[in-house]
This record gives sequence, C-alpha cells and structure tokens, in this order.
Amino acid sequence: MIIRKLLTAAVLVTGIAAFAGPAFAGPIVGTIDVSGLSAGVTTSGTMATITFVNPGNIISVSGAFSELMSSSSSTTQICGSCVTLGTPFSTSSAAGFQLFTGTSNGDTATLFTETANFLALSNGGGYQVYGMGKLDLTGYSETPGMYDMTIPSTNKGASVDIYSSVPEPGTLALFGAGLLGFAVFASRRRRSTKPLV
Repeated sequence: MIIRKLLTAAVLVTGIAAFAGPAFAGPIVGTIDVSGLSAGVTTSGTMATITFVNPGNIISVSGAFSELMSSSSSTTQICGSCVTLGTPFSTSSAAGFQLFTGTSNGDTATLFTETANFLALSNGGGYQVYGMGKLDLTGYSETPGMYDMTIPSTNKGASVDIYSSVPEPGTLALFGAGLLGFAVFASRRRRSTKPLV
C-alpha cells in the first residue's frame, strides 16, 4: 500500500515536471562571466549614460550555462565576440530592456532587466550597475536571475557577472509535502467509498 502511494506521488511529480518546462530539468542554475567589453560613461548633471562597444567574450560559465561550452572551449575563454549588451542605457532608463544576449555552441542565454540600480564608483568615475531580471537559456524554463556589472571608467573594459537564483529548499519541501498529502487524502477517500461487505 505504501509503495503504491509513493508510486502515485512519483507519477504526479513526473507529470507536473513534464508540463513545467522543456527537455532539460527545472530552472537555470549557474553563472556567466563576461569581459572584453569597452564601455564609455558620459555624465550630464545627475544623469549618466553608459554605451558599450560590442561584442564581448564569455570567459567562464558554471552549472546549466555549461551548455554554452563547445569541445573547443578553453579554460580561459568559452567564446570570443559572442556577447552583445543592450546599449546605450542610462540612470534614467526604465527597467525591462534586454541587457545581455550571448550565443555559443548553438545555445543562447539572454537577460531582460526587471530592476536597475546605479552606484557611482569613487575611483575614477565608473559605475556599478546591478539588479534582478528574467534569464533565458535554450532548453530551460525562464528563471529569475541577477546581474552585476562593473564599468571602471570611460573607454576601459567592463565586466558582467550573471547568476541565476533557484527555488528555496523550503519551497520545494512544502511542494513535496503537499503532493504527499494529496496522495494520502485520495487514498483514504477511495477506501471510504468502498461498499462494506
């Protein structure tokens, strides 16, 4: 009886996972590091405008973003001239623009901003830009992601770190407990509707 309940729960979880997303498992988990982007920062009063000279390079990946690696990728560069950043944008830009897209090994990763925070750096007039966004990777479900860009100063190389968030363990445990409770409830209900002999 217990085995049947566990099998029922396993079938339910598998069925939900099949409808939840494409061929790969679950959300995107991992990081991308990008460099080799020339960036210019111009200021006018309290507003700063950042312009990138594309394209840039993906220098390291982890987790799901390893899909971007090809057999010819090296430890120091995943792909060269394969990244484009949205440009220009400024401290007055409304979030919702495409910040990043990179294509390598037949897969594409993209980040659309949801928030954009600008922090002026004290050493040389550069900026740190960071926030939340929606991250896409070929074959995976859209996942909340975070980005952190460092633009040291005008006409110097900028770097971008993009990393995705994952469901909290507590949320997954609650979901699992709910499924198990549903299976137990359904089993008891079936037993209570059987005629007595």
